[in-house]
Amino acid sequence: MLCTLITPSAGQAQVAGYDVAREPDKVRLRIGVALQDAALDDRQSGTEMLALQGRFYGLSAVATRTRVAELTDLIDIGDALGQRIGTYSGGMKRRLDLALALALALVHDPEVLFLDEPTTGLDPVSRARVWQEVRRLNVELGMTVFLTTQYLEEADELAERIGIINKGKLVAEGTPSELKRTIGSDVIIVKLGSAVNDAQTALEKLEHVQRIDISGTTLTPASPTNPVRSAPSQ
Repeated sequence: MLCTLITPSAGQAQVAGYDVAREPDKVRLRIGVALQDAALDDRQSGTEMLALQGRFYGLSAVATRTRVAELTDLIDIGDALGQRIGTYSGGMKRRLDLALALALALVHDPEVLFLDEPTTGLDPVSRARVWQEVRRLNVELGMTVFLTTQYLEEADELAERIGIINKGKLVAEGTPSELKRTIGSDVIIVKLGSAVNDAQTALEKLEHVQRIDISGTTLTPASPTNPVRSAPSQ
């Protein structure tokens, strides 16, 4: 929806200051989208595929060669670019997929870049290079990067803010440090017959108890997300 590929069924969203439903053309002019899979022709070489995409977007021959050189350095596939894609290994195809997607996404210098699981299927060295490029785009070029990932360490390493989606709903959002602080533990139920004050004093000394609610002889100590309830015995 944020990329204007599908229309929202309800609610509103803005990207780069424009409404995705009412002003999709203005949004598209300001975003780049690198999807997880690009269409590769096994009969062409990697160089031919990248050059073709550059021409589709109006790049000159010189600009296309420059872009291809930049991206092949990033993904470490330069020696194989002259070979037909049908001869590539699975990992090599994935790296070319990423190069092609980034070339398409960055060709018009967008304000916002959407990356769909860009490091899935990459080896650790290639993944580190992608991380470095994401940081460069953000810090040096001032580009906003909206990245989806299945790797928690990747989100922790790259993101200023993280949103966690479960079954299509945003269930948590914040900085990495904020989200780490909200991680709770198992729910524990303690039944008390008396000595509520003593129990309260003991609970207040626990590191992860941030709040204790008192109602009569019932104590409800809670961590940021998961409550720990204390109830009077019957």
